[in-house]
Amino acid sequence: MKPALRRVAYVLLGLLGVSGVWLTWSQASASFDYGGDPRNPRTAFVPADASRGRVLTADGVVVAEDAPEGGRRYPEGTRYAHLVGYDAPEGRTGLESTRYSRTLSRDDGSITAWLRRLLGDDLGPPGLHITIVDDLQRAAAAALGDRQGAVVALDPRTGAVLAYVSAPSFDPNAVAGGAVDPGEDAVVDRVADRVLPPGSTFKVIVAAAALRSGLSPESELEAGASYTPPTGEPIGNAGGGGCGGDPIALTEALVVSCNTAFARLAVDLGGEAVASAAERAGFGAALPWETGAAVSSLPSGGDLGEDPPALAQTGIGERDVRATPLLMALIAAAVGNDGVAMAPYVVEAVIAPDGEVLESATPRVFERMFTGEVAADLAAMMVEVVARGTGTAAAIPGVEVAGKTGTAEGGGGPHGWFIGFAPAADPQIALAVVVEGGGSGGPVAGPIAAAVLSAYLGR
Repeated sequence: MKPALRRVAYVLLGLLGVSGVWLTWSQASASFDYGGDPRNPRTAFVPADASRGRVLTADGVVVAEDAPEGGRRYPEGTRYAHLVGYDAPEGRTGLESTRYSRTLSRDDGSITAWLRRLLGDDLGPPGLHITIVDDLQRAAAAALGDRQGAVVALDPRTGAVLAYVSAPSFDPNAVAGGAVDPGEDAVVDRVADRVLPPGSTFKVIVAAAALRSGLSPESELEAGASYTPPTGEPIGNAGGGGCGGDPIALTEALVVSCNTAFARLAVDLGGEAVASAAERAGFGAALPWETGAAVSSLPSGGDLGEDPPALAQTGIGERDVRATPLLMALIAAAVGNDGVAMAPYVVEAVIAPDGEVLESATPRVFERMFTGEVAADLAAMMVEVVARGTGTAAAIPGVEVAGKTGTAEGGGGPHGWFIGFAPAADPQIALAVVVEGGGSGGPVAGPIAAAVLSAYLGR
């Protein structure tokens, strides 16, 4: 062979060798990602007793792990049933379903696994680290007690979910054992999948529409003891009577939760303005939530514009308005975060036994719900609600809390609501509380919110 051809042959052989090494290394490095991809059909055929990693809270509490006798166990019982879910003969739910492949042992007996072991990798099952703070989860569950409803709290700056309680609950250990059907009512995720009329918490959205239209917190609204929309029935205030003044400033109308003022305001603004403000705040949109979420809804602006009585009822969060607690918590968080709602997330990281971070969360924006100016005005108004209005039961010593109460009479109510955030000037936690069929939002949901906020800020 001529020297020139020999050199070309050596170069080509060298390139083939480098390519082979690079492709082998790439396959070995990416194998976990391929295996964990939800589009990979091979995960459906993994043996039921395959080794899997633990699920741990932000403060290190184990909430799911392999049981010595096989299968999975859930040390915290009912407390994480809806979020973490279960792995049972009938199927998987919650994080046990959505992150199933990411918690499997990476030692699958393949050549790739053999190569990685040869290189010193620990291929044991990775741990799933979630954003929930166990102390806060316990406080929220204790505050809600045996009442039916939901509590969800998140960090408004990042979207990290800090507490996630749905009641009634069930024991995932019993379900995983295949012996118990928890019942339809117990398995409903009341944080993300339950839609209810939001009552007066929706007045935050109507107030935002008013501010966008050019009104200010000092703008005066017609109020009174009763308001009758065109072709409709009279709408009154909670407990009857007036709102302490007529006309009444927008801030004061929110502070005392004046139905007549907000019903009339919604009609004056028009269906398009109210519906547009709601859509900006996430109504009608699919929430980017780990385990999926129901869509919050209200009629279109055109339909509301043609039906003044429905528009008036919409203005106070009744009639056909429906919202999940998860969305209402995001709305409160957006008010406290300069109008920006961050996408909610619960998986902080996937970490290998040797400490390698295989996956980590990156906070991202879900939606700009309000302009910065509108958010600032709403926050100031919501501070007054807790300081001297319907939300005083949510006040906590030494901390300025912003919030809004709601009592939804429709949809099987009265349902007691509270949404808010704290500290008002530098929000670290936002939340939504609903007690289904529990009564008035202020005295029922307010103390629950206060307990959760205190537990988090007092850590």
